[in-house]
Amino acid sequence: MEQRDFLRRIMALTEDYHIPFSEEQALICHEHISLMLEWNRRYNLTRITDFAEIVEKHILDSLIPSRWLPQSGPAIDIGSGPGFPGIPLKIVHPKLEMLLLESHRKKVSFLKVVLSKLPLQNLWALQGRWEELARTDHPLLEKPFKLATMRAVRPQPEHLYVAASKILQPDGVFAWWAGPSADLGWQDKNSEQFEKAGITFEGSYSYFLPSASQPRYLCVWRKKDPCH
Repeated sequence: MEQRDFLRRIMALTEDYHIPFSEEQALICHEHISLMLEWNRRYNLTRITDFAEIVEKHILDSLIPSRWLPQSGPAIDIGSGPGFPGIPLKIVHPKLEMLLLESHRKKVSFLKVVLSKLPLQNLWALQGRWEELARTDHPLLEKPFKLATMRAVRPQPEHLYVAASKILQPDGVFAWWAGPSADLGWQDKNSEQFEKAGITFEGSYSYFLPSASQPRYLCVWRKKDPCH
């Protein structure tokens, strides 16, 4: 897809979904995607390689739920892969201080190249596993996060416990992107344990992608603020 076609498509979609998005932000997205496809010839970064499909299933799917999330402060994208949803979230909300956490070395190498070329500040990539996050000694992990996102991985109850006790600041948000076939009932079975751990399920927000016949969901948990 030519750059002008990409810009026309993404600007039309963000307008349709009432997402404030400038041409400058769209150009940053285009640079990210172009680099991803270039690297994808050598490394398996994504199975989605059609530009139009990437716009919808990677970029738009990252941007639509941004309206329900914090728009500033320290954030971590867990299992970021080639940068989704972390990079689009950072582009649409520049005041986020976004850390991209990824366990695969080659994907982290790609992310670091991307970050060196994008005109974005306060955006970092770190190799690491979610399970080891609470025990990882790194300057970027010294302060708790206002937002933690997880898109490519299904969260387990222990993920929420770690989020509540270790990585989220009071009133911080844990957000999970769920596909149409995802089981949303598992959190109900663990709601009492989540409450004891200090994290509350706020609900799931549904949305449709343009070509989809079934809704997708953003599930949101919030860490209790002991001051309230």
